[in-house]
Amino acid sequence: MGRRLLGLGVTLLLLACAKQSAAPPRTSEALERSARMLTKLDQLEADLHEEGSKLAVYGELEQRHSQTSQIACQVADEHVQEIHRLAMAQEKKQQEKARRRRTVAQARLTHRTATALN
Repeated sequence: MGRRLLGLGVTLLLLACAKQSAAPPRTSEALERSARMLTKLDQLEADLHEEGSKLAVYGELEQRHSQTSQIACQVADEHVQEIHRLAMAQEKKQQEKARRRRTVAQARLTHRTATALN
């Protein structure tokens, strides 16, 4: 931006100091080159600003993705723990049921044996 201001100041100074002639003013090659350079510099500055904005957006997206991944991992861990807890409860319930069946079957067998002996 400082170069652009300096170039603009030099251009204005040259224009102010130039003699006015009856012929239409002819822009010099140096002024044309300076104008092209200023235009190019403006374009480069706009591109740089645009890239800076893109980098900021990408940085924000990366941070959000990281946070989201972290939360997803925590939720998955909680789900696995809950599934394990439920599986263990189900297994305990099945073992208790099997134990009761064995006890009932054994009681019936003992009862039948005792009745058959009498």
